[in-house]
Formats: sequence, structure tokens, C-alpha cells
Amino acid sequence: MRRGLMGWNKDELPIAAIEARLTRLRTEMDAAGMDAFIVYTNNVRPAAVTWITGFTPYWSDALLLVQQTGAPAFATALSKRVSEWIRTTDPVSEIVNTPKPGEKIGERLKNDPLIRRVGVLEYDTLPAGLAHDLETAAPAVEWIDGTEMFAGLRRTVDEAERGLLARCDAIASAALREAEGGKAQDAGTLAGLVEQNARLAGAEETYIAVAPDLDADTRLNRTSQPTPLAERFAVRASISYKGCWVRRIRTFVKDSAAAQADVWLDAVARSIAADKPLAAQLADKVKELPGASLKAWAAESCTGSYPLSAVASSRMTASVLPAHGQFLVLTVELTLNGAPWIGAAPLVVGSATL
Repeated sequence: MRRGLMGWNKDELPIAAIEARLTRLRTEMDAAGMDAFIVYTNNVRPAAVTWITGFTPYWSDALLLVQQTGAPAFATALSKRVSEWIRTTDPVSEIVNTPKPGEKIGERLKNDPLIRRVGVLEYDTLPAGLAHDLETAAPAVEWIDGTEMFAGLRRTVDEAERGLLARCDAIASAALREAEGGKAQDAGTLAGLVEQNARLAGAEETYIAVAPDLDADTRLNRTSQPTPLAERFAVRASISYKGCWVRRIRTFVKDSAAAQADVWLDAVARSIAADKPLAAQLADKVKELPGASLKAWAAESCTGSYPLSAVASSRMTASVLPAHGQFLVLTVELTLNGAPWIGAAPLVVGSATL
């Protein structure tokens, strides 16, 4: 069941789309003077490898090597027992099974006389053991941090990714409807219902969090405890489908103002424009919701190996200009008629839909 869900689907992600991503990456590598590019992945940092290859490597540490020509090399410590399955879910890479991925990739770099400068995604967080093996095997290589270069590539999503994100959002939105109509009276039961709905709809990963009494505490926590749900509570669903992640939050309360806020947030998500600071856009938009004041906000995106990372927020000092076609998850915390309200919705900047 799980392998089927995680499999590569050529209709959802055509091989031409993956090859186009590789071409874009190699073009940027060439512009940055990189002869090769290395991406590290583990169970919580699979996003960059997924984008480059279409394969989501959940289980263990691995390295992906992309050179200017030829197939990328995915070096993993996983046994050969799963190699054939990996090949069916990664249509573009050579699979290299080795107990020492860093050493094996380093040897390849050393043995290619054309490779002198190698970019590394998130160079400062590459595990020390892998870094040591790479440097020992390829002592003449100059290592370059390729994080900003790769983030630039991820500033806009292609049509295939948009389709996967839209499917993922549909799963998250439907799962959150389990909180409607009093189906569950406690946080643990509700979290289980939301996750069950998402899993049955095809979600690969789900992280459900609940704030059982929003008036007392706005923090959302993962829980299986039978904590009673108050009149005002919130639920967050973080969902993965084919390696694409979406996060949605809804506040539930017997109050028409909360329903108006849901509609308002979706309208805001459809109206975010490029090249204008998010803070200024939200300050303008909150004026359109009666009784609302903006307490806090955050925008997340996928820019590297982590599925979602904060790129802007009310707590960050830098002014961020979103790019046209950029995928964001926008989380907004309001005071609405004197009461707390939290919502989150995904969006593609400059587009009315995902």
C-alpha cells in the first residue's frame, strides 16, 4: 500500500518535467562555475532530491550527485534489496548502493579530471561524517555553498508541481472537514479522524496538530490525548503527496465571523502579488475583514532540502518581495472581535489558484 502511494506517476510528473528541472539546475550550475552539485537527504530533508529526481527518499542518509552530463548518481546506504523499487520511483538516476555514500561520491569526483569546483546544498549543515569522507576522497576539489543558487531555482513552481500541490491541498482541505459537525469531542479523536481521512485519500505523510482551547492557548500541538475541545479550537494539517507538502489551519467556532475569516483568507491567498512586501500586502488586506487586527503572520516555502521553511514573517526584520509563480504557505494569526483566530492556506503568487 505505502509503496504504491509513493510510486512515480508519469501522468502526474512527466519525465520531461524532471528533465527540464535538471536542465535548469545545470544551467545555474554553469553560471555559478560549478562542475557538479551535491544534495544531502535524510528522512526529514528529502525535498531537494524529490524536486530533482521525482523520488522521495524517506529512510536514511544519502547523497545525490548531479554533473553537467549524464544521469545523476543517488548514493545510499540502503541495501540492494530495495534498489529495484528505487529505480521504479526514480526515473532519471543511477542508484549506487554503498555503506559509505560520501566516500563513493568523492571517488567519482576525484576520478573526473573536469571536476574542480563542486556546489553543495546547505553546505554548513552537511553531516560531519559525510563531509569528511567527501573531502578525504577528493582532496583537490573546491567546495562551494550552493544554497542560494538552488533557492533561486525554487522561487517558481512548474506546472507539474502545481498539479501535485493542488492535489495535496485538496486532501488537506477535505481532511480538515472532519472537525465540522461535532464528529469528535476531544483533540486526540479529532487528530485521528483528520489523519485517517488524509491517509485514505493518498497522503504519504501527515502531521496533525490541535489547539483544543484557542481562548486559553493558541499553540498547536500533536496529540493523541482525549483533551476536550472547547467552543473555539484550531486544527493544523501538514500533508505530503508525492513529495509535495501543503499546510492548512482552520479555526472552528460557532461564530459567523470565523467563517467570514476563512473566506477572507482564501481571498487573500488568491490576491498576493509579486514584488510588493508581504507585510504591506497583509496590512492592507486585514482592513477588509471587519473586527480584525493582525497579530502575527508567517510565509513558508520549499527552498532547499526541507519541505517547508519560513521565508518571511512578522518576526523577521528583512522585507521580502515574493516572486511571481512562487509557492507559499501563508499563516495568519488575528484578533477577531476580541477573540483569537488562526488560519493557513497555500498559494502561488500572482495566481488565483494553485
